[in-house]
Amino acid sequence: MDREHANETSYAADAGQLDDNWLVHHIAAAGSAESVVPLLEQKIREGAIRPGTRLPTIRALSEQSGVSFRNIRDALAVLRGKGLVETRRRGGTVVADPLTARPAPTAEPGGTEAPATSPAGELAHASSDPDLLPDLAEALAAGLRSPNLHSNVRQYITDRLRTVAQRDWPFAAEAYIAGGSGAEAALLCVGTLATPSGKVAIDVPINPGLLDHIRRLGLEVFQVPADANGADPDALASALQGGARTYLFQPTGPYAMTPPATAARVRELADVIADFDDVIVVEDDAVGPLANVAGPTFGTVLPGQAVRVRSFCRSYGVDLRTSVIGGPREAVERIRDNRSYGLAVNSRIMQDALAHLIESSATARTLKRARGVYAKRKAALADALLRRGITTHSGPNAQFLWAEVNSEVDTLIDLATAGYSVGAGSRSFVEPPSAGHLRIATLRLPDDTASIDRLADAIGRAMHGQMRDLYA
Repeated sequence: MDREHANETSYAADAGQLDDNWLVHHIAAAGSAESVVPLLEQKIREGAIRPGTRLPTIRALSEQSGVSFRNIRDALAVLRGKGLVETRRRGGTVVADPLTARPAPTAEPGGTEAPATSPAGELAHASSDPDLLPDLAEALAAGLRSPNLHSNVRQYITDRLRTVAQRDWPFAAEAYIAGGSGAEAALLCVGTLATPSGKVAIDVPINPGLLDHIRRLGLEVFQVPADANGADPDALASALQGGARTYLFQPTGPYAMTPPATAARVRELADVIADFDDVIVVEDDAVGPLANVAGPTFGTVLPGQAVRVRSFCRSYGVDLRTSVIGGPREAVERIRDNRSYGLAVNSRIMQDALAHLIESSATARTLKRARGVYAKRKAALADALLRRGITTHSGPNAQFLWAEVNSEVDTLIDLATAGYSVGAGSRSFVEPPSAGHLRIATLRLPDDTASIDRLADAIGRAMHGQMRDLYA
């Protein structure tokens, strides 16, 4: 019998014992969280890997399999979210009883598996709290009353949504269209407007997923870091001198460590851009109505050179999948025509549902409450960490706390081992800074002090390498 088949028959021969070689072999062959998860889930639910079985540490699995700690961490986070594994202090990660775990997600039409519920320790992504989102029932009912339903005429933005969007648009836009989700719309704008130069300047830190997709477009990316007054004019000048003709600006800064750009700084940046008459600014207003501080715009100081994307996903939930894009007519029409060759349009139902939410006084009250709760959660963790000697940074609209660490990789691994998944700060930069950072999502932090203290303790131990003694 060859080694692979021998391992297949012996990986769980004794209760509580796991053949590490078998697990490492399969993780190495899978290479991704998406492939590792169904394999382990099947074996756990079948009882082949028995309850109480202790898994090797993330560090050990990463080193022995050659698979990144991030992929292994993500796979275990999904399994933890399904209740199939649990992390115990001084006990490592062990297999839970599959009979008490949540059932496996059902397949959606087309064979796509429904996503797992995010585990409580998932703090890498700024997911909105469902309890702080408005009720969509009334909005969707309003959308169903949209004129011209079932018409074959493409309506790139409904009359109602355009009218509502214009009321608080920060500059006089010549044209508007409805786009997809915020990040999708920002990527569409950048991908369209960055041609023919093929170069783009972007504010950092930024959504790492958006940065990855911009790179996949084959664009050359220049980063524009920020100080206390906003984006650095010298860095922007260097990017434009290097050939960038599109600038991805973040007016509300969901990932920012610093406040939004001041009016004086925007004028400085505009003076830099004015030396290049073919530059266009894409303003990615990803925070939208959740912003505590209004984001600045270039649309008033550089007329005809700014396109703004306003996202509503974090305010109203991801299922609306509708943003608004407004700016110079020529630029907006290029963006429209580049979206599935001009064929893609958002449902009139969704567009007018969004318009209803923007106008709704009940939704305004929900947003006000959400802003208060989110701010309180972020402040609670920042205070808890400060009491432990850990200083964090975050802009007033930011949905993350940033903490500097000596070793980003080791700290992330140790926190993952303790059951907390946070973001790698380096992934939000084009050129990673010399110091490592944790990027901790704050929207869905727990509200009770005890849970915040446990998280702060875990971060402190991980930053000082103490977790390795607990989970070695």
